[in-house]
Amino acid sequence: MTIKEIENTHRRAQQCLDNAEVGAAFTHVQAMAHALSRPDLTDELERLHMSYNLMLKYLAQGIIDPQRDHILADICQGLYLLSDKSYIALKEPLSPEVFYARRRELGNTSLVEIIETYRSALKELSLVQSAPDKQNDSHAILSRLHEAESLETKIFNRIWSSFPLSKDDAANLKLCITGDLLPVHTRCLMVAALLLGLMTFYDEAKLLILLEAYSVSDEPQVQLRALTCAMLALLAHPGRTDCSQAIQLRLATMSDAPDFNDDVWRIQVQLARSRNTENVQKRVRNDLIPNIMKMRPDIIDKLKDKDSQIIDLSDIEANPDWQQWLDKSGITRRIEEFNAMQLEGSDVFIATFAHLKTFPFFKTLSNWFLPFYPAHSSVVENLGADKLSLAEVVQHAPYLCNSDKYSFCLSLGSLPSSQRSMMSAQLEEQNAALNEARQAELPDARKQRISIINAFVQDLYRFFKLFSRRREFIAVMDNPGLDMTDCQPLAHVTCDSHVLELLGTLYFKNAFYDDAIKCFTRLEGMDDVTDDHIYQKIGFAYQSAGKIQQALTYYKRHELLYENDSWNMRHMAACYRNLGKLDKALDYYRRAEALSPGNVSLTLTVGHVLLEQNNTADALQQYYKADLMDGAAHRAWRPIAWCSFVLSDYQRALDYYDRIAHDDKPSAQDMLNRGHVLLCMGRMREAIQAYRRSLKFMDGDAAKFREAFKGDAAELGAHGVSTVDQALILDAVCTPDPTITT
Repeated sequence: MTIKEIENTHRRAQQCLDNAEVGAAFTHVQAMAHALSRPDLTDELERLHMSYNLMLKYLAQGIIDPQRDHILADICQGLYLLSDKSYIALKEPLSPEVFYARRRELGNTSLVEIIETYRSALKELSLVQSAPDKQNDSHAILSRLHEAESLETKIFNRIWSSFPLSKDDAANLKLCITGDLLPVHTRCLMVAALLLGLMTFYDEAKLLILLEAYSVSDEPQVQLRALTCAMLALLAHPGRTDCSQAIQLRLATMSDAPDFNDDVWRIQVQLARSRNTENVQKRVRNDLIPNIMKMRPDIIDKLKDKDSQIIDLSDIEANPDWQQWLDKSGITRRIEEFNAMQLEGSDVFIATFAHLKTFPFFKTLSNWFLPFYPAHSSVVENLGADKLSLAEVVQHAPYLCNSDKYSFCLSLGSLPSSQRSMMSAQLEEQNAALNEARQAELPDARKQRISIINAFVQDLYRFFKLFSRRREFIAVMDNPGLDMTDCQPLAHVTCDSHVLELLGTLYFKNAFYDDAIKCFTRLEGMDDVTDDHIYQKIGFAYQSAGKIQQALTYYKRHELLYENDSWNMRHMAACYRNLGKLDKALDYYRRAEALSPGNVSLTLTVGHVLLEQNNTADALQQYYKADLMDGAAHRAWRPIAWCSFVLSDYQRALDYYDRIAHDDKPSAQDMLNRGHVLLCMGRMREAIQAYRRSLKFMDGDAAKFREAFKGDAAELGAHGVSTVDQALILDAVCTPDPTITT
């Protein structure tokens, strides 16, 4: 079989099993097993087939078997396993994929053997490092360090590429991950290797080890990484895990742990938040940073004292004028926005560090999951063994994930020595202050757990989005919403009203309206939900998603509870207006206006609806009313001018368009409308000049101007401007006569 034939046969077998088409699945699995001619596989397949035929025979005879569902589940699990085993065995000698390359590379080397060699290497490293300073051989230390790290990678690759995990390997893994025989960073790598294996082929033994690691380990890094990986595995393989009694039993046991529920929903929130990472990345890259950089020359000029020395920003409060200028320039707002995104856990640095993932360090797959620690060879080699304090500053950087901390150190190593020394000196100066601040803070275990979760999810996001061979793994981070609320094994946690409320708000804030609707509608039917505005929230989510009729349904439910809710009335009116039911819309807008008599926007909107009803005279009166209320904002000038034009009160219309030109910021549309008024007044030359100004405001885009002009063709016709004259005017404007000045 060719690679393509192997992949197609395996995919069809998996699909049949997913759809409970067991008979058809046997055919596809049999095709792969026979292509291998391996007795162990064909014998197991024959045993499963006999069990299935016997079950069908009992069914045909009407015999009730209370164990039938359990037997069928075992048969399906056996077929899944045989399908995967056959697939791996067929592809291993042929495929260039990294999974099979690692299997070929490691051969029959056992996990126990690699771990023992690694522990010996750690002892040798410890001996070399413990030598007196004068006898300390940095070259020997680095050599031993590289050897140990190479074995860590080998352990990672062995765990990841083992399928299925043997009982002996499973027992050793449990011992290593949950105990203290190995360094924390190595145990974390083992956890990540289990995830990567599960993102290649489902193996229940690996998932159970992850769940046990969370329950048994006393190291938060290991615990929370294991739970995060387990949740991603549940998300990636819902058909396999939802019906697993072993998984259900383990999760039921874990639910009694004091931190379990809190950890699960915090991981769920951070996974959901990661879905918005691309939007955050675009916001930071295309808006926040460019706008700050544009203002950089002004910033430097403003922050110079009389001797042309740059003033320390920490002394900004010494001169209120500087702070006022920063506020006015928008820098303060942008910095506050950036800080707010950081504090809520948004991944604000991916845009900065994405291009720093090309270092050779990131060619080694396991390094993407490595917790940052100052003693790693890449840190020592790039910062220098004498720069331990600098490495500690990087280690405690509050908003950088582990992957980005390594990127930062690697980028420092690539700088010229003079720049590296200068930056190192600046960072080391901050180290004392950071240490003092940390010591002054009270220990906060919950804050630490949240930080671990956020950093690890960001590490995972970088791997699944940036690793060069990421397409060889299940794209779990592309799962819509990374939503665990449909995950049956965790439903008792993820469908909690508090979690659903938090997720619904998060989804809505980031414009994932369908997900917000799902969360809010689930809240609707819960007995412990006391939110009186739940119908309003669901309605608003539906309206934002463009599902207007559904939005109205929920707004009406809220109206039954709160008849005089102005906000609800406005949104119901907007829905009716969107549906073209202008009478209904006008009724609700007028009721809302009566409840908020000083609301200029509502008064204007009532005028807009009247204008849409072709009730121009009443609309004009509404706009006059708004203008009296609006002070210097001038929001009613444009509609007053247009209504006056429609009512053939050309002079009044021209007066208002002139006011706009002198006291406001005229737009292309304003100049176009002014041209219409002058044209209907018979002032052709001035009309052409106004049209050309409109064209100029459109950057000379003649096609755009023609489209805008033709949009008003019916109105111009109603005022006596023939279609022939309109066509001639368009040519005169778009192909101007040089003798006519503008």
